[in-house]
Amino acid sequence: MTTTEKREFPMARTCPFAPPPAYEEIREEEPVSRVRLPDRRWAWVVSRHEDVRTMLKDRRFSADRQHPDFPQLVKGGAASRRPDDERTLIEMDAPEHGPARKAVLGEFTVRRREALRPRIQEIVDGQIDALLAGPNPGDLVEALSLPVPSLVICKMLGVPYADHEFFQEHTVKMFKQSTPPEERGAAMGAIQGYLADLITEPARTTGHAGPGPCLSRSW
Repeated sequence: MTTTEKREFPMARTCPFAPPPAYEEIREEEPVSRVRLPDRRWAWVVSRHEDVRTMLKDRRFSADRQHPDFPQLVKGGAASRRPDDERTLIEMDAPEHGPARKAVLGEFTVRRREALRPRIQEIVDGQIDALLAGPNPGDLVEALSLPVPSLVICKMLGVPYADHEFFQEHTVKMFKQSTPPEERGAAMGAIQGYLADLITEPARTTGHAGPGPCLSRSW
């Protein structure tokens, strides 16, 4: 059996703050490497920047996670596949991707970013104050890394603050690799159902007038 055939993916980290050491080995020895996934199927890892750029521009490759051959990075990941009409922006190929991207592009301009800066600063300051007032030592992940992006996304989507814990809890389940596929699918369904209510029946959400512009444009 060759070195390539022995590689398992995802690869183990020796340091939580750095990529797995095997990544450097792959880049140096075999930039396009065959690896074994948790479901025991084979896939390819592309490890060099220029190769990745070339691949991303080649329409023979697909971002559609609903495709039966799309690599699953967690065991049983295929069980969480959703219908085609529930795909997210990062799961779309051309020509569907272009119009969907254009619909939300206005919310990610430099001007829009600067308009959000005061609110983001307010969120960060509030979380730091809570961290300093809490137990010592504090947990930076729980105090900053998790809530800050979640609260900013809630602001962009128009999710009221009273609902941010619900939004954060289910978002974590969606993206945490250790979440069982069934729970991940249920969490995604809960988020999508909530956002649908926010758009179509805002009175059903917690005292809010309606969705933010980012959500309105993308729905």
